[in-house]
Amino acid sequence: MRKISIISISLIILLVFIYVLVRPNPEIVSVSLISETAEITYTDIESMRIFDDAIRTVKKVRGAVDVAPPTYRMNVTYANSKVVKFSFYLDFKSKSGFLIKDSNSEKMLKLKDRSSKELTDLLSKD
Repeated sequence: MRKISIISISLIILLVFIYVLVRPNPEIVSVSLISETAEITYTDIESMRIFDDAIRTVKKVRGAVDVAPPTYRMNVTYANSKVVKFSFYLDFKSKSGFLIKDSNSEKMLKLKDRSSKELTDLLSKD
């Protein structure tokens, strides 16, 4: 009897682990960037790929966050209708940037260099 319960618990843990690893990431359907002077909404496939890659590959930075007002307020809308809000900081000269998720404003999320460059190029077109 004890052996069956151990096997059952192990199987449940394995199924949860597999679900977490295999679970699909929600798809981004639009990104709105709001600055002091304009509002831009992206919905095209290439832009969504760039934003998705940038968000998925951020690196958490340790330490306190003490920054100026963001370059953009960013609203990311997913296919399941969930909206995630970020403060988006981007330096167009150095092509570097970071995000701060509004729901957890104590953690800075640094964009990878490639993502920052792609976002800078994308935003420079508009």
